[in-house]
Amino acid sequence: MRHKKTPGLIQIRETGEELAEDVTRPAGIDGMDDTSLHSALLEQPVDVLFPAASQLSPGFAEAGWRAAMQASNEHLIPRGLTLGFKAPLHGDMDAEALLDALLICLRLNAAALADDREVAAMVLQPGIAEQLPAPLLGRLLDAVPEHLRIIARPQVEVRVDASTRIQPEDLRRIGSTRLTVIDRAGAAGPQLLARGQRAGYTACYYQLSLPLRDDPAFLERMESVLALAPERILLPAPCASTLQAVDPSAWLQAWRLLQAAGYLPLGGDHYQRPGLELPVRSGEGQRYCDLLGVPRRERHDLLGIGPGACSQIGNVICRTEPSSAQWRDCLAAGQPGVAAGLILSEQECLVDEVIQSLACDHALDMRVFEWHNALPFDGCFEAALDRIAPFMQCGWVRREDNRLLIENEGRLLWRIIAACFLPTA
Repeated sequence: MRHKKTPGLIQIRETGEELAEDVTRPAGIDGMDDTSLHSALLEQPVDVLFPAASQLSPGFAEAGWRAAMQASNEHLIPRGLTLGFKAPLHGDMDAEALLDALLICLRLNAAALADDREVAAMVLQPGIAEQLPAPLLGRLLDAVPEHLRIIARPQVEVRVDASTRIQPEDLRRIGSTRLTVIDRAGAAGPQLLARGQRAGYTACYYQLSLPLRDDPAFLERMESVLALAPERILLPAPCASTLQAVDPSAWLQAWRLLQAAGYLPLGGDHYQRPGLELPVRSGEGQRYCDLLGVPRRERHDLLGIGPGACSQIGNVICRTEPSSAQWRDCLAAGQPGVAAGLILSEQECLVDEVIQSLACDHALDMRVFEWHNALPFDGCFEAALDRIAPFMQCGWVRREDNRLLIENEGRLLWRIIAACFLPTA
């Protein structure tokens, strides 16, 4: 079972203080002042696109994952495949042992997939570049074609914390093509981003952290990042454990600065630099935001490799053992270490289609939904349409014939709108 629902004019001046005062709300939003928007930011549901790891069933485990894969034939569907490499949370493995374990896990997972599956993207998640020196990371990437087919030029994204001591140039030399710098209070994130841009990556991204009340330099870093004009800037995602310490005013301000700089919503929390080609965002359910938060032009499956890594193959979602010691024990027994998981039901798949469209396109074509599923949209989601009515009144959602369109501040708070389609009981 899947998770339930959790309850005009822009003026910019040179100093951060003046800027914070002068960026004003777009016109046409009635009954939603900044105080209300601050509250909405702090009250956003956290797990909307996918269930939280704690909501996966521990009874699913290894046998359940294999049975589900075989029963649903999801492993035979020739979707593009993304590999997500994950390092131990506590860094409690030496580098050579970690590389060996990742290679074993890759081989075991690849054995469950059809031979014609092609890897289109790889993501080196935060921490792995710190725990595997560049030569070992290169060996890991070079091993992928030994176990899985890959497209001619796969994307290789590496995500690093702004406080890292890793050199972006070293990561570029081993074959990574995209660099994501993850913002951190007190760290020189913009400077690291600038070094990445000079290193020759095909694209550089900047992931904003949640602005904390004790981080007065947040907007200053934001301005520095905007001056560097990376291909994408990612807004922070809500996190239940830190929301009490968050400064919602700075969060809202960051979004307005993105708007003022011309960055355009790409899907999820991603905003793209003006002048770059945008995918068609028709609300027809073609695009998909994966478990790593990346909005793809079309649906990819995700294969997580490492302790605590999450995977989604079709409608099967699972997570490996988060303990590196237990994960390695599973590998020694010839198992990739699946600890928990679930299979989306038919109803949950309908909800998933709607929420993914709203997240990726900020739009939903209800007629296309009906064509895909041979079901009346209003009949499936009558209660959800009632729940989004207040957002229509305040200008966040507009219904245009058979399409729902998220607009204005609704683009910042898309999770609240999408969550209206989750079951309430």
